[in-house]
Amino acid sequence: MGLLLALSLAAAASLIAADPNLPTDAPHAARTEFVQQYCVDCHDGYTQEGDLNLAELEFQPADASNLRRWVTIFDRVQSGEMPPQDAEVPDQQPREDFLAAIAAPIHQTLQQQTRTLGRVRSRRLNRTEYENTMQDLLGIDIPLQEFLPEDTYHDGFATVAQTQQISLHLMEKYLDAADASLDEAFRRALDGDAKPFRHTFTSAELGRQVGQRDPWHVGDKTIAWSATLIYHGRVPETEVRRTGWYRITLHDAHAVNIQPGEGVWCTVRTGVGFAHAPMMFLAGIFRADEQPRDQTFEAWIRKGHLIEARPSDHTVERVRGTGLNNYRGSARDKRPLPKVPGLAYSSITMESIHKAPPREQVAQLLFSETTIDQNLSRDEIAALMKRFATRAFRRPLTDQALLPYLALVDEDLAAGIGPREALKRGYRTILCSPRFLFLTETPGELDDHAVASRLSFFLWSTMPDQTLMAAADAGELTQPETRRHHVQRMLNDDRAEALVDALADQWLNLREIDFTSPDAGLYPEFDETLQQSMIDETHAFLATLIRDDLPAANIVDSDFAMLNERLAKHYDIPGVHHQNVQTVSLAPEHHRGGLITQGSILKVTANGTTTSPVVRGAFINERILGVEIPPPPDNVPAIEPDIRGAVSIRDQLAKHSDQTSCAACHIKIDPPGFALENYDVIGGWRTRYRNSKAARKGLPVDPHHQTAKGEAFEDIEQFKQIVLRDPEQIARNFTHQLVTYSTGAPVSFSDRRVIEAILDQTQPQRYGIRSLIQAVVDSPIFLTK
Repeated sequence: MGLLLALSLAAAASLIAADPNLPTDAPHAARTEFVQQYCVDCHDGYTQEGDLNLAELEFQPADASNLRRWVTIFDRVQSGEMPPQDAEVPDQQPREDFLAAIAAPIHQTLQQQTRTLGRVRSRRLNRTEYENTMQDLLGIDIPLQEFLPEDTYHDGFATVAQTQQISLHLMEKYLDAADASLDEAFRRALDGDAKPFRHTFTSAELGRQVGQRDPWHVGDKTIAWSATLIYHGRVPETEVRRTGWYRITLHDAHAVNIQPGEGVWCTVRTGVGFAHAPMMFLAGIFRADEQPRDQTFEAWIRKGHLIEARPSDHTVERVRGTGLNNYRGSARDKRPLPKVPGLAYSSITMESIHKAPPREQVAQLLFSETTIDQNLSRDEIAALMKRFATRAFRRPLTDQALLPYLALVDEDLAAGIGPREALKRGYRTILCSPRFLFLTETPGELDDHAVASRLSFFLWSTMPDQTLMAAADAGELTQPETRRHHVQRMLNDDRAEALVDALADQWLNLREIDFTSPDAGLYPEFDETLQQSMIDETHAFLATLIRDDLPAANIVDSDFAMLNERLAKHYDIPGVHHQNVQTVSLAPEHHRGGLITQGSILKVTANGTTTSPVVRGAFINERILGVEIPPPPDNVPAIEPDIRGAVSIRDQLAKHSDQTSCAACHIKIDPPGFALENYDVIGGWRTRYRNSKAARKGLPVDPHHQTAKGEAFEDIEQFKQIVLRDPEQIARNFTHQLVTYSTGAPVSFSDRRVIEAILDQTQPQRYGIRSLIQAVVDSPIFLTK
């Protein structure tokens, strides 16, 4: 239906533009007559419902603000939302004439802008893409995102060009990052790696002698107890002397003081481990049981930081700090051991590693086969610069284009700077060039190298690999079959995890999962292992949708979840005892399935104390259902949550939504928000609210509501079934998200017909997620600027 309408509008546009017998003012007349007959009673200068005065609103699609207003009017009329059912409802022909009179000039305006400027303005690499690209380009593994300011986001994504800025401050940051990166790469390539560090700390070397924070030395074991103490389990002996990547192995790790068949969830973290520097960095989580096993993790550890390994499971008993006092680990101390669960291990091995390629490959990336010595000639420097710039700019480079960069090298050489340093400084100018920092695209169809870059940053968040660049050099990426082969190859590669990470962090907003800390009094069961398990669930779920080309309807509901024991316990799903997330079949009584009932989504859409149907409803509408929610009016105050639990959120929202200025939006926002009210701020199932007086005996939860179309539902399951009557809309929204993320521009009015074509193409696969990705890449939206 959507495609037919788009085609009819295109035909109308052609008719209006080309038919000499059609009055030239026909579109204007169609708009004016429709507005006068069906709209101005509510939208004139006196009433202005929704702050819209159609009696004075001109039609000027060349003006961006005016265009957005008329697109909104188009959507409201097309959906049947306007005119409202209690007003005069137009017949089909006047409605279609009005829609065509809006659509045709808007399409014409947007298409002209696209031909002139492209639908995407200049897009800069975001922080993740910059870090990944620098690491691949130079063969380094040091973190670089901390050099750069936070990205700006539009429609949830950090790839949208229109919100990206460039400034003197940012260029200074790029220079700092380039210097740190080149210093690391040249050091490894020319001087070799620092002497590797590897040491095994035995139980005799570990274990507490004084204080409460260090683990205990008991016989041949080192034990950290399940305790409320901050930093209990820190191991001062592991303090590192050199910043870098380390592999950490806990040998023979197992749980003590547990019942047969049970376990305790533990964390390994790094940090200073003292109150003057409280930030700790998670290296990993694991489940310890009676069976001793080695547990290995890799972590970037800063100089002066140490390891902390401890039980971090708030579902088991914990001992307070005073219960750990005065133990010295000596034979004379007959004090009994704590009766709470503990993490025991025999020793810890730490070894420095490089996650980047070995030194020889770093040298190859920087210098090819050239011998880098102090007698490096200017011609050799020029050849190396051209080779490096070709890789950095992700396309062939002419000698003429290289001249500005070589001119700076010549100045350095004339000033007496040595050839090695001059080469490094030449590389620095390349790394701060717009050709590196931005995707190089020109209006019209993308050339093969632009396709390669757009494809690689879409699926891998980094520069194209040699295979993709070879295909671009051969002119093969504009050939559909070859391009499809590379899409499938890249999706099967481990680097496609970057797409999963990006969708989770940006589309689903998981980058904000640490923004709130659940109230420990109301939610004592929340801990770091639970939160990490939530994140792992969402990542594994998205990866499964892509790998298996599962239908887009799974975004709303699925018959499986990706769980480990910790998360299954939180969801009250029995029989799950594995450490890593795995596929678990769901039953109706589990109240799970899809993305919208996952703990990670439910946490980022709540604060640490209460849930809000408004916040969750707006999120589900915009990110999952594809329903745009405008910002609230400036003169309407936000609802203050009642943490005492004396007044239900339904009663508060009923008074709020009765206001005329609020009702039009809340009729869309509230339904999914109330449908999710059975889930608390950490995603647990509830039938009553928790409050400060009675943690589990607050007011009963009432999730019933009705959709904007008047379809009633009693709970989340019935709401899902209503939504899934239109799986195409779920796929349409996901396609919008993919297009926005991959191209750097939101879907515009003139893109809609392409979106409908993508849906038609993937309908036989039930809008499979992998199929949608492939169809987006093959679309003219993706293949043109």
